[in-house]
Amino acid sequence: MNAHGSKGRGNAWQCVAHEDRSPSLAVTNGAKGVVLNCHAGCAPQDVVAALGLTMADLFDEPLQKRERPQVVAEYPYTDEQGEVLYVVRRIEPGYNGERKTFRQFKPDGTPGVAGIRRVLYRLPEVLAAAATGGPVFVVEGEKDADNLRATGATATCNVGGAGKWSDEYTRALAGVSEAIVIRDRDEPGAKHAAAVAASLQAAGIPFRVLEPARGKDVSDHLAAGLGYEELLTPDSHPTNPTMTVPPQGSGPDSSSGISGTQILDGGWDEPVSLAAAPVPPFPVASLGSLGEFVTAAAESLQVPVDLVAFAALATISTATGGRRRVQVKSDWQESTALYLAALADSSEKKTPALNAAANPLREIEEELMEAARPDVEATAQEIRITTARMTKAEQSAANSDSEKRLSAEADAEAARVKLLELGDAPELPRLLVRDITLEALAKRMYEQGGRIGSLASEGGLFKVAAGLYGNNGKANTDLLLEAYTGGPYTIDRTGRASARMAHTFLALGLIVQPGIISGLEKQNPEFRQSGLLGRFLYAKPAPTEEDTFDSPPIPSHVTTTYDHRIRDLIKQVWASPDVLTIELSAPARTAFGEFYNAFAKRRKPGGDLHDLADWAGKLRGQLIRVAACLTLYEDPGAREISHQRITDVLAMAPYFIAHARAVFDLMGKNREGAVKPLRDVVAWLKGRSSPGDSFSARDAWQALKGREWATEMDVMNDVLLQLEEYGWLALIPPPETGRRGRKPSPRFDVHPYIATPKEDAR
Repeated sequence: MNAHGSKGRGNAWQCVAHEDRSPSLAVTNGAKGVVLNCHAGCAPQDVVAALGLTMADLFDEPLQKRERPQVVAEYPYTDEQGEVLYVVRRIEPGYNGERKTFRQFKPDGTPGVAGIRRVLYRLPEVLAAAATGGPVFVVEGEKDADNLRATGATATCNVGGAGKWSDEYTRALAGVSEAIVIRDRDEPGAKHAAAVAASLQAAGIPFRVLEPARGKDVSDHLAAGLGYEELLTPDSHPTNPTMTVPPQGSGPDSSSGISGTQILDGGWDEPVSLAAAPVPPFPVASLGSLGEFVTAAAESLQVPVDLVAFAALATISTATGGRRRVQVKSDWQESTALYLAALADSSEKKTPALNAAANPLREIEEELMEAARPDVEATAQEIRITTARMTKAEQSAANSDSEKRLSAEADAEAARVKLLELGDAPELPRLLVRDITLEALAKRMYEQGGRIGSLASEGGLFKVAAGLYGNNGKANTDLLLEAYTGGPYTIDRTGRASARMAHTFLALGLIVQPGIISGLEKQNPEFRQSGLLGRFLYAKPAPTEEDTFDSPPIPSHVTTTYDHRIRDLIKQVWASPDVLTIELSAPARTAFGEFYNAFAKRRKPGGDLHDLADWAGKLRGQLIRVAACLTLYEDPGAREISHQRITDVLAMAPYFIAHARAVFDLMGKNREGAVKPLRDVVAWLKGRSSPGDSFSARDAWQALKGREWATEMDVMNDVLLQLEEYGWLALIPPPETGRRGRKPSPRFDVHPYIATPKEDAR
C-alpha cells in the first residue's frame, strides 16, 4: 500500500481509488483471502485496479469458474456425393476436466456411429483436388481443416484425431500433386504425422511434413497472421523425395505482410502483423461502360472504387423503380432491387463518394417535383374544396326538412363520388429518402406507388430496424424483407383505413462506418434469422493511401455520359406505367445454369460456403439483379441479358464472397474487432515521448482505461500477453528481491518497430 502512496496502519488505509485524506479503506483477512471495504463506497474492483492487481490476487487460491459443457461446433462427414454420414460435435469445456471433448453422432442426432463407413473430412473436396491433380493439406482436427479451407486451401483430417489414420484414408488421396501433412507440436502430433507419412510413402503419394511456426497447431499459426511460407520443416521427419511445391494460391494465405521469420538486432523476431486480412479489389472491369465513371470518380475523390461502384449500382437500381423484372426461368423471377452496404471509416469520404453517384438522381428528383407541383397543388386544393362541400351538404341534410334534405343529400353524394375520383391527396414525386423511420418509409413508399430508394452515408437504417424509435427495442424488418422481393405490404393505421401496396420496391445503398455494424448480428440475431442480412451485398475495402490536393478531376464527358444514362433510365424505365420482363439469352442462361449447379455444392455440408449458406443462397439471384441493372444502364430498352454480361457479373462472385465473409465476421464473431485492443496498445506505445522504453502493465492501464475494451486490469493483462505472443513485447523477468508481499506490476520491453516502424508492420 505504501508503494502506491497510501498511508495507514493495521486494518485502516487511505483508499487509492479516490482522493482520501483520512484512511477509509478497511483491509482484513477473510476465510479465503484479503477482504477490501472502502467506507466511501469504492468498489473492490476499482481498488485492485488502482493497485495494478486483479481480484484473483486477493485470494489464497485461484478462483475457478465452473463452466457447463456445451457444443461449440459441429463437423459433418459426408460421402462422395455430399450426403452426411455422421457428425462430430466439439464440446467445450470437455468432460472429466478435459479442455475439449469430441463426440460422434448419426445424422439424426443419435449418439454413436457403429457400422457407418469412416471417411475423410470434406471428402468431396479431397476427391475433386485428387481428380485435378491439386495439393491437399492433412491436419489433425476438423477445426484446423476448416481454418485452412477459409484461406482457399483444400484440407482434410480423419475422425478421432491423432493415432486413428488408416490406409483407407490414404487411398482417397491418390492423384493429388502432394499431401502436405501439418504436424501438431506435441508428442501425439509427431506420432500421428509419422503414421500418415508412412502410409503415404507406402502408397507412392508425394508428401511433405511441416509444422506451425507459432502455437501448437496450424490454427494457432493462422491466427498469428502467418501463411504458407512461414510453416516450418521439423528437425526430424520422414520426407518423400518426390515432393513438389504447391501452386500459387493453393496453400494458406501468405499475403499477411510478413515474408518469413527474420531475426532483427537485439534478438527480436519479426512480429506478427496486426494489419487486417487482405480482401480482393473490386473487379471494375466487370461493370462494362459504368466502370469508366466509377474509376474516374474514385481517382478524383481518392476513395476505394468499391464505394463509388456500390453507390452507382444503388443509383441505377433506384432509377429502375421496380418497373423491370428478370425471368430467370419459368418459376423464378428477380426484381432489380439491390441492397448494398459498403464499410468505410468516417475519414474515408463516404458522403462525397455517395454524392458523386447519386447527384443525378437528386437533380432529376428536384426537376420532377417542380414540374408536378402545379398539378399536385391544384388537385390538393380541389380535394379540400370538395371535402368542405361534402361536409357542408351533410350538415345541411342533417338539419333540414325533407325537401331541402333530399337536395343536400344529393350534393353530399356528388361530392363523395368526386372525392373517390380524385383519390388520396397527391404527393410530389420522390426518388430518394435518407434518415427515416420504418413507419415513415412505408408511408413514403405508398405515396410513390410502392417504390423508393435510400442512399445514405450513415447507419440509421440498421438502428431503426433494430427498434431505435419504438417497438420496444425489437427488430422490425417486415417492410425491408418484402420490398426486396417485391411482395405486397399493408400499412395498418390507427383511426384510418389501412393502406395496401400490391407491389413494393426498395433500393438501398449504404456506406457506413464499421462500428455501425460491429456485433450487429450478435446484438440482433433476428436480422440474420429473418434473412435481412442475407439480402445485402457487402464491401469492406482497405482505405486508399492517396491523399493529395491535386487529384485529377472527373473528365466532363464521363460525368455527362453517366448523367445522361441515369436520366434515360428515369424517363424510359422509372416513368413506365407497366412492369416489363427481361429474359436471359440462351447462351447466358446456359452459363448461369452451369454456375448455379456448381455453386449449389458449395452451400451444402462440407462445402466452403456452408457457414454462409443463408447469404450464399441469395447470391445467385443478386448476381442476376446486378446483371439486369448494368444491362439497363447501357440500354434502358433492353429486354434480354447477354452472355457477355452474365459472364462478367459471375466473375464478380469471388469478390462478393470474400467481402461478405469479412463483414459477417465483423457482425458476428468479430475476429477483426478482437485485434483492436492490440492495435490500441501499439498505437499508445508509438505515441509516447520515448516509444522504445520499457513500460509496466499498470502504465498501459492508466493510459488506456476507459476505452470500450479496457474494462478491467485482467483484460489489459490478456492484451499484453497476446502482444507478447505476437512478438511485439517481451516480458522482463522480475528481480529476485527476496521480499514478501505483492508482486510488482509486470514490465515489458518493446519491439524496435515501435520506435522505428517498418513499412508493412503496423
